[in-house]
Amino acid sequence: MNGFINIDNRKEVNPDLVCDVGKYLPFKDNSVDEVMAIDLIEHLERHEVLTLMNEIYRVLKPHGKFYHRTPSDEGRGAWMDPHHKSAWNQNTWRFYFTHPAYRDLYGTVANFKILQLFDEWTDKENKILHTHCLYEAIK
Repeated sequence: MNGFINIDNRKEVNPDLVCDVGKYLPFKDNSVDEVMAIDLIEHLERHEVLTLMNEIYRVLKPHGKFYHRTPSDEGRGAWMDPHHKSAWNQNTWRFYFTHPAYRDLYGTVANFKILQLFDEWTDKENKILHTHCLYEAIK
């Protein structure tokens, strides 16, 4: 995407930066205005997503924005791709990175305010549902 540093773990897709986002993000603390993850998160194991969310939070500036689009497990798209390693729904995004009790329970550092959270049928015929979420980093 224009205006972004495009990251992938495979150099053959010609990203700006090759990196395993399930382990770290190579940016300084509080240095990034916005992060976008479109059809990425489901390709990570659940524990890698927790690491990624903490890393996104770490690199975002105060009030920085994080947007993601992820297949919801309430539709068929979450598990139809054999490369998907995890599945999510609105409650995941609502509780685990915003609700203090869940953040404490799982040791999640990431603290976000939800600005938008909604589901969209991206392919009604095949019952593929995507969750869209826009967070703001609370620091």
